[in-house]
Amino acid sequence: MKSFVVGLVTVLVIGLAGFAVFRNGQNLLSRLTTSPSPSPTPSTLPIESPQATREMTPDAKRSGSPAPTYKPTTKGGVVKGTNTTTPISITTSTSRLFLTLVKSSTCPISYMTEVKDITGPLTLKYALKDGFSARLNVWRKDGNELVPNTTVSGSGTLATISGVDYFKIRIESADCGGDDTDWVKITAER
Repeated sequence: MKSFVVGLVTVLVIGLAGFAVFRNGQNLLSRLTTSPSPSPTPSTLPIESPQATREMTPDAKRSGSPAPTYKPTTKGGVVKGTNTTTPISITTSTSRLFLTLVKSSTCPISYMTEVKDITGPLTLKYALKDGFSARLNVWRKDGNELVPNTTVSGSGTLATISGVDYFKIRIESADCGGDDTDWVKITAER
């Protein structure tokens, strides 16, 4: 038991020493090694005078010193050497939402569907072919009606649903006309 405790203490001491050396190793290496200083080499490139590359501002012309030049930034924030700040703005946009809830080429029908995870208002629209009509109902999650039993024909807006995260809609055909190809389309849009 005594040797176990001595071994455990030894492992902890070695571990802590290793951690300290690892953590401070970069500082130790930078102090032990010095970077060689660059030796001057002759240049064959022409050297421009600083005044030739800087533009004089009216204040600088009076004082005789050139105005500092800075690269423009498009990222916003503070440009070094100025007192002006450009706030960073974030613009979010929501693309148009278009859900087809019911589209049918069968008449007569009795159909029910539900919409879940709603995060904003939805406008319910309908489009029926001439000679067709349907009855529509919309309910909340708790069973209360959002839109009572309404008979529709032609095209239009049934209602705008807001303040709910769920609803279910029922459609029943009332009158069936001749060609029932895509005779009804119910959509939810934002």
